[in-house]
Amino acid sequence: MRTALKYIEIVRERGEHGLILKRVYKNILNRELFLMAYANLYANNGATTKGVDPNDTVDGMSIRRIDRLIKKLRRRRYKWKPARRTHIDKRHSNKKRPLGIPGWNDKLIEEVLRIVLSAYYDVQFSVHSHGFRNQHGCHTALQEIAYQWTGTRWFIEGDIKGCFDNIDHGVLLELIGRKVQDRSLLKLLKGMLEAGYIEHGTYHNTYSGTPQGGNLSPLLANIVLHELDTYIEQELIPEYTKGTAKRRDPEYNRLNMAMTYAKQKGQIAKYNELRKRKRNLPSQLTNDPDYRRLRYVRYADDFLLGFIGSKAEAEAIKRKIDQFLKTLKLEMSAEKTLITHATTGRAKFLGYEITVAQSDERYTKNYKREHKVKRRSINGCVILLVPKTVINTWSRHFSRNGKVIHRSCLLRCSDFEIVLTFGIEFQGLVNYYALAHNISSLSKVKYHYATSLAKTLAAKHKKRVWWAYRKYKRISADGISCFMVEVKDKKNPERIHRAQFGNKPLRRQKTAIIKDRRTELFRSGNELIKRLLANQCELCGSDEDVQGHHVRKLKDVKEKYKNRKEIPNWVYILY
Repeated sequence: MRTALKYIEIVRERGEHGLILKRVYKNILNRELFLMAYANLYANNGATTKGVDPNDTVDGMSIRRIDRLIKKLRRRRYKWKPARRTHIDKRHSNKKRPLGIPGWNDKLIEEVLRIVLSAYYDVQFSVHSHGFRNQHGCHTALQEIAYQWTGTRWFIEGDIKGCFDNIDHGVLLELIGRKVQDRSLLKLLKGMLEAGYIEHGTYHNTYSGTPQGGNLSPLLANIVLHELDTYIEQELIPEYTKGTAKRRDPEYNRLNMAMTYAKQKGQIAKYNELRKRKRNLPSQLTNDPDYRRLRYVRYADDFLLGFIGSKAEAEAIKRKIDQFLKTLKLEMSAEKTLITHATTGRAKFLGYEITVAQSDERYTKNYKREHKVKRRSINGCVILLVPKTVINTWSRHFSRNGKVIHRSCLLRCSDFEIVLTFGIEFQGLVNYYALAHNISSLSKVKYHYATSLAKTLAAKHKKRVWWAYRKYKRISADGISCFMVEVKDKKNPERIHRAQFGNKPLRRQKTAIIKDRRTELFRSGNELIKRLLANQCELCGSDEDVQGHHVRKLKDVKEKYKNRKEIPNWVYILY
């Protein structure tokens, strides 16, 4: 049998050439593929999360367990278990989002399917699709808007109502069956989709939707929504794109010629007056009927279109998209699908506010300084902004009754861990809004974080707040005042670990940086896979039924074995 990496490379090549994929089910029954899936999943926080079966977790992983799964799949006897349904809070909303938590065996098989199908489909997806793909993300979607949508007049904000929960199983399997001609694989996918879920002890069938919370769900949603991408790119964009450039404004040209004549005659006062009048006019016709542009970008079930044309045409585009989605048995959300004027309003997409700049607005100063453009050159450029709601929400993150407070949950941690926690959380927020032109507005959030950090350190040591500032305030390598804690390595005293908060400037980043690591099986750093393949107990040297145990918290192990008469040796070693 060919190696897993070789098979994935073959699948990717067939995807690039648009060739039909066959005998997938037979080829996924490969131990290396399951080890690759295990390497992708074992470090995730959800690996030890229990599904319906409390014993079906990553704990107790072994080569023998993988072989048993492969044997069941080969004999067509594997049965998917229903997911455990829970609900999580929706961001910036009082609503709840349903989340299905599958068992570990189901997760492992889903990841194997995701690795293979992603290699085949990812190379076929549209360049305007940025959700859940390698080398793509929120930043690449926003970057495309910022640098390719100049002159946009209308934004069409699109959102599909309950996309993951309403995807039709028949439509999905029919779309996959067009390119993946393997009945066994389609039957396996159908079993996963129809496995159902258990909520509050009651079993529920799943008649539509992909299991949100599973590894394969985003890819399956992208396969369906790729049809929307194709429709917009091949039908709507050609229909609403015409002309090579906007015509020049006649009045602007007339003033330009009058300025040239006044300059030749030496009429300086008249020249300056004409120049002022010309500055208040656009150089091109803003409503040129012979010029239209439609642009499109999508991230998962959220999409945005930028249109240069009339509002009536924008509304027609919206209706056509809604009608097409009905052919996929999906529906646009009436609340979230909006048409926004690009210069007077602000579209909301991926947590940013997007608008088109005018030279007289205040937030364009940073843009002009960074790009070294003249006053009129800013007109029509797309501006990305941090919403005020984000700034206010994060500023109140550690406040009570309008006053910044300490974080009591961190009082038992070391000073190093406290500073590190605050630093990672705040820097994550800064990194996400790195493309925003007003990123400096996060200084308000930084102040609240720094105050809460100082109060947490002071409360831990039962000192005044000024004590924390005096003890841990330092100057970073970038010359910025920050909190810094240094700890020597126990094994190597010459090595120093630093935890820092606020050590990086709030400076806009012009391009997105995506650091995706390509999946490989036997990379040098994957020590756990090597130990699993050794199939030898590291305590007694036995090679019979060797298992790898995953521990999230030591107290969880203690709780699990406290009432048992026989306790394994590895549990004693942990204590």
